[in-house]
Parts: sequence; C-alpha cells; structure tokens
Amino acid sequence: MKSFLFATFTLCLGAAALQADTKVIEAFEGDGFDSWQATGTGFGLAPIAGKVDGVNGEFRNYGGNALVCSGLRGDAATGTLTSPEMKLTHASLGFLVAGGNHPGKTAVQLLIGGKVVRETTGANDLTLRETVWDIAEFKGKSGVIRIIDTHVGAWGFIAADHFVFSSEAKPAFPKGGRPKPKADSSLVRVVGEGSAALVPGATFKVSADRKVTGVTSPTAIGFANDGSVYVAESHRFRFGVEDDRNHLYWYHDDLAAATTADRLALHKKWEAKRSHEWMTAKSELIRHVGGEQADGTFTTNKIFSGGFNEVLDGTGAGVMAWDDTVYFACIPKLWMMQDAKQDGVETARKVIEDGFGVRISLSGHDMNGFAIGPDGRVWGTIGDRGFNVTTKEGKKYDSRNRGAVFRFEPDGTNFEVVHFGLRNPKEIAFDDFGNAFSVDNNSDQGDAARVVYVVEGADSGWEMEHQAMHTFHRSIGLEQRPLSRWMTEKVWELQNPAQPAFIIPPSAYISSGPSGLTYHPGAGFLESEAGHFHICDYRGSAGASGIWSFKMEPAGAGMKMTSSHQLLWGVAATDVEYDWKGRLVVSDFITGWESHQAGRLVTLEAGKMMKPDAVAPVAALINGGIAKASSAELAALLAHADQRVRLRAQIELTRRPDAAERFEAATQSAHALERVHGIWGLGILARRGAAIAPGSAWKGPTPLASVEARTAAARRLVPLLTHADAEVRAQAVRALEEAPLKGNDLPLGKLILDPSLRVRSFAAIAAARLGADKHLPEVLAMLKENADADPVLRHAGSFAIDHLCKTAESFDAVAKDDNASVRLAAVITLRRRNDASAARFVKDKSTLVADEAIRAIHDLGFEAGRPAVAALIDDLGAREWTTFMLRRLTHSAFRLGGEANAARVVAIAANEKLPAEARAEALRLLALWANPYPVDQSTGHWAPLPARDAKELRASLSAALPTLLKGESDILRASLELVEQYKLEVASLSNELLSGLVANTKLSGSARAKALELWLERKPADLADVAGKYAKDKQDEVAMVAIGALAYLNPAQGLIELSKSATTGSAARRQGAWKALAKLPAPGVDALFITNLKALEQAKGVSPAAIELLEAAALRSEPTVKEALVATQKAIAGGSDKLAKWLPALEGGDAKNGFALFTALPAGQCLRCHRASDDAHAAGGEAGPNLAGIAKRGDRRYLLESVVNSGAVIVAGYGTVNIDLANGGALVGTLIKDDKDNVDVDVAGNRWRVARKDIKAMSTPVSGMPAMDALTLPEVRDMVAWLATLEKAPKKAKVADPKPLDIATIKPVVVTAVANVDPAVMELGKQAYMTCMACHGPNAEGTVLAPPLAKSNWVNGPVENLIRIQLRGLQGPITVSGKKYTPPVPMMALPQQTDEQIAAVLTYVRNSFGNSAPAVTPAQVKAQRGEVGKPPLTEADLVPAK
Repeated sequence: MKSFLFATFTLCLGAAALQADTKVIEAFEGDGFDSWQATGTGFGLAPIAGKVDGVNGEFRNYGGNALVCSGLRGDAATGTLTSPEMKLTHASLGFLVAGGNHPGKTAVQLLIGGKVVRETTGANDLTLRETVWDIAEFKGKSGVIRIIDTHVGAWGFIAADHFVFSSEAKPAFPKGGRPKPKADSSLVRVVGEGSAALVPGATFKVSADRKVTGVTSPTAIGFANDGSVYVAESHRFRFGVEDDRNHLYWYHDDLAAATTADRLALHKKWEAKRSHEWMTAKSELIRHVGGEQADGTFTTNKIFSGGFNEVLDGTGAGVMAWDDTVYFACIPKLWMMQDAKQDGVETARKVIEDGFGVRISLSGHDMNGFAIGPDGRVWGTIGDRGFNVTTKEGKKYDSRNRGAVFRFEPDGTNFEVVHFGLRNPKEIAFDDFGNAFSVDNNSDQGDAARVVYVVEGADSGWEMEHQAMHTFHRSIGLEQRPLSRWMTEKVWELQNPAQPAFIIPPSAYISSGPSGLTYHPGAGFLESEAGHFHICDYRGSAGASGIWSFKMEPAGAGMKMTSSHQLLWGVAATDVEYDWKGRLVVSDFITGWESHQAGRLVTLEAGKMMKPDAVAPVAALINGGIAKASSAELAALLAHADQRVRLRAQIELTRRPDAAERFEAATQSAHALERVHGIWGLGILARRGAAIAPGSAWKGPTPLASVEARTAAARRLVPLLTHADAEVRAQAVRALEEAPLKGNDLPLGKLILDPSLRVRSFAAIAAARLGADKHLPEVLAMLKENADADPVLRHAGSFAIDHLCKTAESFDAVAKDDNASVRLAAVITLRRRNDASAARFVKDKSTLVADEAIRAIHDLGFEAGRPAVAALIDDLGAREWTTFMLRRLTHSAFRLGGEANAARVVAIAANEKLPAEARAEALRLLALWANPYPVDQSTGHWAPLPARDAKELRASLSAALPTLLKGESDILRASLELVEQYKLEVASLSNELLSGLVANTKLSGSARAKALELWLERKPADLADVAGKYAKDKQDEVAMVAIGALAYLNPAQGLIELSKSATTGSAARRQGAWKALAKLPAPGVDALFITNLKALEQAKGVSPAAIELLEAAALRSEPTVKEALVATQKAIAGGSDKLAKWLPALEGGDAKNGFALFTALPAGQCLRCHRASDDAHAAGGEAGPNLAGIAKRGDRRYLLESVVNSGAVIVAGYGTVNIDLANGGALVGTLIKDDKDNVDVDVAGNRWRVARKDIKAMSTPVSGMPAMDALTLPEVRDMVAWLATLEKAPKKAKVADPKPLDIATIKPVVVTAVANVDPAVMELGKQAYMTCMACHGPNAEGTVLAPPLAKSNWVNGPVENLIRIQLRGLQGPITVSGKKYTPPVPMMALPQQTDEQIAAVLTYVRNSFGNSAPAVTPAQVKAQRGEVGKPPLTEADLVPAK
C-alpha cells in the first residue's frame, strides 16, 4: 500500500485528485478521533485497542493498534462518529467493520447531501471484515462517513477501522491488532482481575481502592518519606481542561497565542461557548493516602492540596515528595507545597515559575513530573501546550509551541530548559549512570511513541503546528492533508537520511500511550527487571493498557534499546513508582478519557525479591536515616544497591564539611556505581557547594560556596579526565560543565577526540559551557571525523560552535570551512541563534548544508533570509530537489509577494520537469495570491499576510498559459480556473490548443466555454460548423457561447434558437439567451422582448432571467421595447413592497457564485461575522448567526430580505439593545430572548435575565449587519441561491441559563453633558454605534475582528482619518495605543451613511469610552466625500496620530 502522505493539493483547487493507488482517510491510531466528531456516549472520547469494557470478548483483525467502537458502555450506549466533509477522489472506499447487524441502526454509512447512499452493518461478531464500496458514480462530489449506533438491544454496537480511498477494487488493509508480549515473556493472568496479566514471579494486590481511600482519576503518584502516598488526581480532564479538537472555532486564536495572557484572552472571547463557570467548577487535587497496614493496604486519606481550578489551570499530571516539600505540575504554574510535619497537611505553597500552557493544544499535553537528577536538581517535562517564561533570575524562555525537559533547584530557583522539541513527554527517569530518558507520545499520524535520550541543548523536532497539518488541516484552510515536515521528512523516525540535521532522533519506539515512567532502583521487586525502565501505556481502557519494561544502553554518543517486554497488562496504568519496600506501585485510572468517579492503587510484589537484605533498611534510611547519618555512613551508602539511597546519600553528603575528601575517595573505588556517585557529588560541590535542600524554600536559602571552595572540588575531578575507563572520563567531564574553571586550562581537546564517542559528546558540550575556545579546532576535527554519522556528536559540535564562536570573525572561519559536516553544524548553530544569516548557505555546494539552511529560514520564518530562498527558484537546474524542499521555495516566494516572486511561483507551476505535486501546490497558492490565508500552510504557523493586488501575477501567469494548458492533467484544470479567476490575457494560445480544450468534456463548463469563446473570436474557417456542433452541448455555458456565434452568423436562425433558450431552457441558458438577444439584429426581436416584459410584469419581476431580460431590453433601440421596459419597471417598483426593486433577484442565482461572494465579497465581508456550516472546521466569524439551516427558516423572499434589509430579520441572540433600568442604571448588550416576564440579554459574554418590572425602557433590537446597498442585483440573486442550499441546521450548543440580574448591582448612569456637543447628536451617534458593536465590542474594547476604540490614539487624533476610514474602509495591521492589531479581514467602507450619520457616530465615539476629542460636523464629512470609491486605506495612508 502506498503512503497516505502523497500530495493532494489539486483537491484544494476543486480539481480531481492526484491519485495514488490508496489513500488513508483515517486509521484511528491516536488518543482521539482526529477531526471526526462524536455524539452520544457509545464511542467515548478515543479509539480502543482491541478490548473495551462493555463488550464481551476482544476484537480481531483490526488494523494497527486501535479501532473505534460504540460499545464503551455496553449495548445500551448509542452515538455517532462522523468524518468531516471530504471530496470523493477515488473509485473505491474501503474499511474494516464488525459489530451488530442492524441496518440503519448499527452501520457505517456514506452520506452525500445529507442522504445515505452506501451502508454496511456488522455481522453480529467481533472479527472486523474488509468492506469496499464502489463509489465511482460519486467521484468529485463531497460527502461524509458516519458510523452510527442507535440500537440498544443485543449486539447494539458497531466497530470500524482503517478507512481508505483506493483506485483498486481490493485495497490492502493492515492487520494484526496491538503488539503482543514476546513468547519468552508470557504473562500470567491475575485471578479476579478481568484481563489483567502480570510478569511471572510477581503478585498483584489492590492497595488503595476508592471506597476506602477515595482515590479518584489518579494521574501520578509520589511517596512521602514515611511511605505514604501523594496522589495527583485529575478532576478537570475534559471538565475544564479543554482540547482543540472539541473547539475548532477557537483554533486560530490558539495558534496565535504567544503567552498565557493570550490564552486567557481566548477563553474570555469564547466564554459564551465554553463558560468560565463550567471551566472552574472542578479542581485538580492532591490526595494524601496513608495508614498502611501489615498486608500493604492503605486505610486513610485526606486532601492535601486543592484550589487548582482557575480558567488557565491544566491537568495535575505530576507529583513528587522530597522531605517536607511536594512538587506539583499543573499549568500555568509549577508549584511547590510544604508539608511541614510530613503528615499530609499542606502548610505553605509557592509558585516556582508561571507561564506554562500557552496553548490549549490537545488535552493531556501538560506538565509532568518529576525526578531527582544526579546533579541534585529536580527535573520534569512539559508537552506542546508550551511555555513562555521569564524566570526569577531574568532568563527568557519562549517555547510557546514546543514541549521540553526542564530542571530547577529543589528550592525552586534557577529554572532552566535542557531539551526542546517534544510533543507530550511523559515524565523523566535516570538510569544508574545518570542518563536521562523520557517517552514522547505519537501524534496519531502513523508515527510511533518514542524513547527520547535527553541531551543538553538538543531539539527533537516537534512543534504543535505539526498537528495542525494533520488533525487540523481544514482549520488552516486545507481541504486535504498536505505534506508535513514531521512525516514527510521522517523527523519522528529513528536516525535516517531524510531527517533534518538539527534534531537528535529518538533512540527507540515503545508503547502507544506513554504515561508514568520510572527505573528499577537496583534492589527490590524482580531481579529480571533490574536495569530496566518501566513505562505506563495508557490507551483508554484497562484491557488495552498496561506497563512495558525496556532496557537502554549506550550506542556511540547516543543510546539504543536492547530489550523490551510487557510487565503488566490489562490495567489502566497512568503512573508507576517503586516504594521504599521494593514493591512496584501503579496508579489505575480504571478506564476512559475523562475524569470520572473511579480509581485505585495497585501494588506488585515479587515472590522472590531482588537483594532483600539491601531493601530492608531503605524505608528507614529515606525516612530520616540519611539525614542523621555520619559522613562515613553516607560515604558507605554511595555503594548501596538501591539507586535512590545512593543518590540521596550523595546529595546529603555535599552538605558535610568533609564531603570533597569522601567523594574523591569514592571516585577511586572499584565499585562502578560508587565511583559515579563520587563524581556526581564532586560535580555538585564544583557547581555550587552544598546541594540545596527542598526545605530551603521555607527555611531560607542555601548559600553558594566560595569560588575557591568550588574550584578546589572541581580540581579533584580533573585527574579523572585521563582515567582508563571511558565511562569515568565521560562522567568526570560532564560533572565539570558548570565548574568555575577555565575551560582552556583543561585537557578538553584530547577528550573531544577521545576514542569513546560518548566521551566526545560530553567533552564538546563541556567545552561549550566552559568557554574553551582554544579547543574549537578539536571540535571541528570531531565533526569532520564524525561525517554526520552520529547525530548526538553533530549536536555537541554545533552546541560548541554556538558557545565558542562569540565574534563574527570566529564564526565566519567556521562557516567557510571546506568540510560540509562543519558547515552543516554552523547552519544548525545559526538556527539555534534564530539568525537569518543562514541565507549565506542556501547555495552551498553540499545539498545537505543548503537544505538545512533553507529549512531554518523558511520553517522558522527568518524573513530577512527569505529572499535568498525564493531566489533559488531562478536556477532550479543547479541541483536536485525533493518535493518538500520545492514546497519551501514556493511558499517562501508566495509569502514575499510582488511581481518577481509571483513569477517564481508561476515558474514552479509551469515547469514540466518538476513533480506534479509541486506544480499543483504552486497553482493552489496562485489562487490564494490576492487574499493569503492567515496561517502559513506549509508550516502551520499563525503568520497573517496583508491582501495583495492580483496584478502582481497576471503578466507572468498569462505568459505561462501555453505550457500550463497542455494535456488533460489536473494542472490544466487548475490553470483554467486561474484564467477565469484573474481574467488573464490569452492571445498566445493556439487554435489547436483551444479546440482541444473545448473538446475535453472532463473540464468544467465555464472552462470549455471560455476556450470556445476565445476560439470563435478568431473566426476559424469552420466557424458555423463548430458553433452548430456545440450549440447542442450538454453544458449550458458551452451551448450559449455557440448559440451566440450562430446568431452572429445568421441572425434570423439565431433568433429562433435564442428564443427557445430564453423561454424554455435552464436558468443559465435563459440568462445567456437574453444577453445574446440584447444586440441581435433580427426582425421580430422587439416582439419577443415586449411579450416577455409583459410576462415579467405579471410575475411582479420574479423570473430566473429577470435581470438579464431587463438589462437586455435597456440596450435595445426600438421605441416599443423602451416603452414596454418603462412600464414593466414602473409596475415592479410600484406599491408599498420594500423588496420590490430586489424581486428580480429572487430566482435564477448561481449558488456556487453566492458562496464565493460569501467568502470574499468586499461590499459585505460576510465571512467576517458569519459561519455557514455545522462543521466547526468551516471558516467564518461568530459575531453574526450561523447561516447553516437558514433555508429552513423561511422561503426565498425571507432569504432575500435577510440579505438586503437585515434590520427586518434579526435572529435571536444577534440584535443589540439599550436597556434603561428602573433604578437609573443601564445595560447594552445582545438580546437573547424577550417575553412578558423577562428579558434575557448577553452583556460582554455574561448572560443576564432581567425582570420586566425592573426595565424602564428598551430600544428596538439593532442588527450589526451593515446595509447591503452596495450589492448588485446579480450578486444578491447569487447570495439568495446559495442561502437556499443551506438546509442543514447546526447542532444547538448547550448554554447555561442566564443568571437573574439584581439591578441593585448596576450603578445609576450619571449623564454628563459633553461640552459643545448637542445631546441629540450624541444620542444619534449612540444608536448608530450599536451597529459597530459586532466588531468593536459594546464598550469599544475591541474583538478579534477589529481593534479597540476605547482610549485610542486614532479616535482622539486627526478627524480626517476617521472620516476617510468610514468612506474607504481600512485593511492590514494597525498599531493602536502602542499595540499592533491585525484584523482577519478589512474593515468595510460605509459610504451609504449620510454626512449627519457619520458625523454623529464619530462624535459619539470621540466623546465616549474614555475618549475626549472635538465633535465632527457634517461639513467635515462632506469635504471628504471625494474619497468614496478609492481602495481601502492602510495605516501608512493615515495622518500620524500621537
């Protein structure tokens, strides 16, 4: 089966797809349904992995690791799962299906236009079978796939998986189900625990059930010194912690968020859809579970900490106790709490840092905790909800779209980021040699969960926008999933040649839903697990979840997995930790993808424990024994079998006066682990002296040792740099990274070229941290020897260049090195520095180097370097290009704009040597040239561009047409659409080419008609024959062009043909016929017009071709026709009907044209305020009502009135009212409901119910929709036709009832007269401003649609600016009172207002909302009327305002 990642760009152009044999629609391999929408409870919140509570037995024969099933709560559960609307691009649609055999009730269905056209049920079994539908007859149409379950009896569920389009009748399907344990690690079933199974030699016990201990929705656990447990509970998961997949309307705002303040503004903006009351109803909790009995069960519990229920608060997904301090991960803050008596009672709390969770992203991509590192610091992770943090020490970290590994001192100081570019890393753990690992989750794109080796300064390549290109592609304007950096360039895979050079690839793959992570301490549990990490694999249900065990070992400078097996399966494990008695404790979420009233702790104990004698004293040592031990005892503990004892003894020993001598002695030990802890202890002493204790946060800071003391400790490590054991050399040089020594005085050069690649990587990073610039030659030599074979070494070399080349001259020497590996490292350095001078490398003789430079400039938006990238299009033959690199060049040229870059994009489209995908993408971008999408569709980044003049591309595109219009390809079809879109010059096209296009019935009617028109205008010798042939064409557009030509050749014959078409044909033919009859010189034409004008008069102006008839009659010269026209027009316009002049627009419109007008109409800018779809992916605003279902609200007259007289038809919830209260107060807001007892009104997102008795007066609702007088009759007709197609109403969102308003809380309005302003003018302006509220807000505070007017420098500035904006509109970014705003669409011109109206509203705004400026007079407005009709203004056109 071919990859589903092929380019399908021409689908975005409305043309047929560039088909591969098979294209995956949805594989259901993630922790959600991607862009499919679920209703009911049956499908839950995510796919299942073979087994689900509620279905007896396990599914078989599904593809990959998961499938979808509606039986999550048994047969009685119901629901639907529906795909987004998609174009049917292939002849076949295949999938796997099982479950109940109930037609129409448990089925997979294909719906087109809301009608079921294909359906398949299950066969009352659990084995998924292959099903393929023949959909050739629907090819090119749009439809949705719906998986439905409405049956509540036996076999009342449906299961499905792996939907594909295929050009073959029998596409291949993947099979196999979830990975099974290896044969030599077969698990033993746990009696009484359903499907739970455990590694042999261990026992299973529920140690804390919910009934006794209250454990609920546990996400993480941490052990107190006394063995009691702190349990992090998520009560907000899906109940306050949101997910972009469920709120697509705010996705653009989420992409644009740069700080947590931006996210808070997002939530305020959308509070009407997701209320803050709902979001803050529940809190994350930390529960303290204690009272352990002799049998290992816990019997007591108390809430240790709560109050984590602010709007911005995320999932509490990490907890760790260390002495009297509890660390808690809950965005937006990283917390520490004091448990002074260590009895489960919180006595104090502090914020370590704030600013986490800039984005909403996907639920669960939060912070996770924690582990004590060999450096004595606390380490943790965060997912791609990102962070933008300025630390207490003033260091700035802007990682708004990426996850990371971080660390900080135990007292919460000196937060720093270690490793970037992670998606959803689940916790962190260290092996015996201090190697740090996390496991990062897959992204539901066919990638795998990855073991990440944590390296200082490294980047794993993930950013949230990679998800945008897959899950949210429709939300960023792409109908089909595009090529993506993450998948196309194999960023997620193990090391491979397609990858970018700036990343460190993962070390291994394991699990599908990684959660808690820990490491076997070396004593306790099973000896077979020693040296292994354990990772929870949570997949939404117990039967599909468990724990994997795996082992990592060094491989070059990196790491590799040497073994893996399942440790426990059939338990919904979310975290796993070893207790102080050598047992493995697991938090069990029970099931599901949301917080619920269930949970427990499970303890696994070995029948034969590893090193029981070593385990016996651990609990006592942790619970005070280490703190009380002498220096000699602590030194002895550095060789203890338990890693945790060794580490805590090491940290405690740093606080003793003889620590340096004790550690140095340990470094001479023959015991490898004792030696390592000696090195680490000296490293802490060299870095800061005594290690900071967690209690320092509450008792006072731990002082930094003197430079002399730290230097002395560091010098004890220096001899180890020449130790015979490579691991000792590696650990010693790593421990010196932060020592107060001069790097140039250390023998780092030799270590940088050490035989051990592991030593080399640590030495290069140490050289960087220590400023050892004299060893730069060795760094370069290392890079040359490596020749890019080991990505960790490449990273270390680049990291060193970054830190050691502090001057332009020193870096320039590196950049000019003859060796490509050195230059590649230099480019990576520039990427890390966000330096656009990477442009110097885009023409490097090494394509690897050049590609990395192009990648940095384009992907990170280095605008100063972008022209160099775009210019590469001018000489594509100089090297070979991958399709994705061509995509970068094309998008860079597109983003730059201008004639030269338009010509470059055209050159890509016209280059027949390039891949069809690249050419099609160029054509798609050309179609967007004038109005670029606000998201960069090559990267997924929020990056709005201003509107541009289409004339930039007309000349180059016209010149390229002969090439673009060759053959019968998708390129040809898209090119013809551009001919129509931009009205291109086509004189260069040959008659042969045009005749071929006309004959090509696969093309659209408009394209063929255009080609025929061009051909016939050249008067070919066989003109009559050609016109006669195509006059009978099935496509109206083609036939009308041909009939028009016949009329020209033989007017009498033409009159016969045209009169038939004008009275009996389709609407399009009738309209075309009247256009042709307007100038037809044939006897009898006048009679035809008179007859039809009278008929139109009788019909009161309603006819599919009324507009064309009236326009054609006006062009006739016959007096009788003119008389008849006047009579008809008078009759139509007569009477009291306000819609009379618009009635010719009632019928005959083009719905496709109407939709185009909706999306791009300058006069109305409908899309700014309205959405027109039940699909939340659809573009559009929220200021006006959703137009979906409007066709069911009334007839065409209703639709017409909605367009041309919006004030007459105000949908509930969208009319603005002024309410004067009985106590003298006032409200301004949106009227929701008005009945005899109450008035419901939305005031700035707060929904209030005002008793009628409390209302003194209320104004008539005013529509925020502007007058549509600027629309032409044909435009109105097309809009009506399109609105008439919108029959499917959106689902009604559940909204909380308004709160009763106590008017005593509303202060009486004190009316202050404005000096020199007529109160009547202010009142008129106030009423007029109600129309402005939709965009500027009721208090002029601004919205996403328009900037604020309150306290605005522009409002208080030169009056001519405001008048000109009213008359011409405004487009592009504008800086208001120091803050830059980029409205999504231009502000429309409103010249239809009178001078008095404009003067009044401007006067009102200039003297309200904190503004104070002179009144505007009608005379001032009149003086500017000459501005009407000119292009919209930009900020540069305005008179500067202070």
